[in-house]
Amino acid sequence: MTAPALLAAVPLLLGVLAGSWLTPSPAWLAVALVATWTLCATTTWVRPRRETVAALGRAAALASACAGSGLAGATLGSTAQRQADRPSLLAAYDTAIADRPVHLTGVLRDDASAARTGVSLTLDVITLEGRPIDGGVRLSIAGGLALQNAAAWRAGRTLALDAALREPLDYRDPGVPSDQARLARQGIALIGSVKSAALVSVVSHGSLITESAAWLRDFVRAGTADAVGRWSPVSAGVVTAILIGDRTGLSPEDERRLQEAGTYHVIAISGGNIALLTALIIAAGRAARLPARPTAAASIGLLAFYGYAAGLAPSVLRATVAGMIYLTARAADHRGAAINAVAVAATVACVTAPLSVLDPGFILSFGATLAIVIAVNRFMPRRAARRAPRPSLPRRVLGAVGMAAAGLGAATLCAELALAPVGASLFGRVSLAGLVLNFAAIPLMEIIQTAGLAAVVLDAVAPRLAALPGWVAHIGTAGLLQSAALVDHAPWLVRDVPPPAWWLIAAWYAAWSVAIAARRRVSRMSAAAVGALAGVLMLWGAPSLRATRVRAPPPGWTRYVVLDVGQGDATLIEPAGAAPMLVDAGGAPGSTFDLGRRVTLPALWAFGVQRLGALVLTHGDPDHIGGAPPLLRALAPRAIWVGVPVPRHEPLQRLQAAASAAGIPWLSRRAGESITAGAVTLRVLNPPLPEWERQRVRNDDSVVLEARIGGVAVLLPGDISQAVEPDVLAHFEAAPLVVVKAPHHGSAGSSAPRFVATLRPALVVFSAGRRNPFGHPAAAVVERYRAAGALIFSTAEDGAIVLDTDGTRVEVWCPATGRKASLALTDR
Repeated sequence: MTAPALLAAVPLLLGVLAGSWLTPSPAWLAVALVATWTLCATTTWVRPRRETVAALGRAAALASACAGSGLAGATLGSTAQRQADRPSLLAAYDTAIADRPVHLTGVLRDDASAARTGVSLTLDVITLEGRPIDGGVRLSIAGGLALQNAAAWRAGRTLALDAALREPLDYRDPGVPSDQARLARQGIALIGSVKSAALVSVVSHGSLITESAAWLRDFVRAGTADAVGRWSPVSAGVVTAILIGDRTGLSPEDERRLQEAGTYHVIAISGGNIALLTALIIAAGRAARLPARPTAAASIGLLAFYGYAAGLAPSVLRATVAGMIYLTARAADHRGAAINAVAVAATVACVTAPLSVLDPGFILSFGATLAIVIAVNRFMPRRAARRAPRPSLPRRVLGAVGMAAAGLGAATLCAELALAPVGASLFGRVSLAGLVLNFAAIPLMEIIQTAGLAAVVLDAVAPRLAALPGWVAHIGTAGLLQSAALVDHAPWLVRDVPPPAWWLIAAWYAAWSVAIAARRRVSRMSAAAVGALAGVLMLWGAPSLRATRVRAPPPGWTRYVVLDVGQGDATLIEPAGAAPMLVDAGGAPGSTFDLGRRVTLPALWAFGVQRLGALVLTHGDPDHIGGAPPLLRALAPRAIWVGVPVPRHEPLQRLQAAASAAGIPWLSRRAGESITAGAVTLRVLNPPLPEWERQRVRNDDSVVLEARIGGVAVLLPGDISQAVEPDVLAHFEAAPLVVVKAPHHGSAGSSAPRFVATLRPALVVFSAGRRNPFGHPAAAVVERYRAAGALIFSTAEDGAIVLDTDGTRVEVWCPATGRKASLALTDR
């Protein structure tokens, strides 16, 4: 068998997945594992005389070995998941340390990550208030002093500090993955902040290897900043990312472009980087006239150290282990199948970090590599048995270039086929741009890495000479970033798609596997046609083909959904007989977190929304419009409704420019207007026609909508204050059953007693973030609504809140908590 490691890797990987999902008892798994390996050993050692019995024994040994690997993986996965779900640090937080600063000591997992306003640390805690404890924390430290001390906070060093800790917050909407679970798989139980860098001290340095690795990273950062940064700080950030995996120097915009272009993989240390580094090491050994085998053997240690210094992320671990296997085989003068090296790397990853198999980086890295290995074996022509006459030099060059292009094309195509459902499922995006751009991105990456390495080395010995390779690395980086701009000129190459159903993914992989493996042309073409059909359904299929789908309301009913977007607003209206509408899109002010793409859009997909009839922007505050940009492209609203124009407000102007470029009408709505959308009548209650040009966004200019079906009125008042509530009441017509989304997240400056008494709401919903710094909703406002007889719901406590109505009844339910309530006109 050419890849015996697969017999261990595949069952081990499946076992880890099953164990982390089901978390069976480790004790029972251990008993089953011992029994299985005992059976394997028995059937292996016994040598029966009859061939039939011997064959059955070999089959039993093989089956029990695979089962043993699967059980071992399940044990690893179950144990790791249990530890991640409940570290002692989290238990201590629940019982004793919540809401107060505590003294911690711990070991830095990574170098401090510096940004413009402060520093981020990831710490594996050793003691809490002097008591031994385990668990990881991620801390932020603001201020200039933190930036000055960041260089001393290196991975492996032990720090002592005082921090305020808290649990990570989730956005509890259908279709939105748990960030708390993601951090737990990374070993991070809590997040928090340190008031000042003066409260942080280095207790001890790390081991020799950790300090050496930190020195190497600092050496590379300094070299790239000097040799490449003189030409462009942006280029220096990209080169640093390619050399040591430190992506803190990349701007969010550059990262977004590379991700959409399908070339983000070139700035993440992976197989291409390790292969080039391995080739450079071997070439250096040849240039120094060193023996091949000793050079390969010595290079193993260098490669292992480099992978350790770069952080051993899934792609780094896979590429480093594969490179070490290659060098080991070279030192032993042994050749083996590439897929065997991939299997060994996967086995190492499963054993060393079981939960890393759930990481998107693991799936992307191993999925692409497996596809490339298959492409090389299936599509690349083999050498002829007999040597043909030696061609001329130009023909040899052209032949080599053609072979390289063919290999790169086949590898790119197979990798894209392998990762398209992954991108759709994990990121809600399928990019075709990589099929073209990889022909430029991969050669440019090799140029950047080679020139960057030369620049770093020369900067240490001859700084003036480092300018030339630094310039070459800068030019290569500029070309890489410019190539990613293709998606701006051809946006159709990137499509935002909801996660497809599992059976559609299975059909995709089955069809393309047959198309690649089949020998007969008819079989290949038929399978490719099925795969293409699956791709079309994946890109343009109906909501029923999607993985996450909230049950639809009864026929003829209208649905309202107040999404959990933290401290912000986003309300979905699905009128019976009309296209859905979204009132505000949420946002995360002061953060690079793309809430629109990460929260609002997946939640809308989960409710079956594929296009919006209208996107209503009540006003220009970032917690209302910050999530809008990705919705324009993904959901193509037929119109955007706004209130009072604010010409100098850049976020609104950028949105208007994007809408204009996409051909989306930008419509101003004024008090007194009425619009019919299916079964729902929408009335605009605010703002009136402005008397002067606004210089800034005002809460009282919010678009206020009343959505009415039958005897049920739902009021969506934006962020208005008590000052304009009387004007809104003057336009509001009394209804038998009123539902109110509390104005301005339930702030103390809204929901005046007269406003509440006049509306007499049966139900009030507060859209506010848990532990928000504004204290929303105010206790007095909550009590005011409760005294008026209203049921109280809050996204902070209940997550997304769904209201289904037929005009006479309202059914309220919360997918995250299971809380329910029913209202009817007769109840009022």
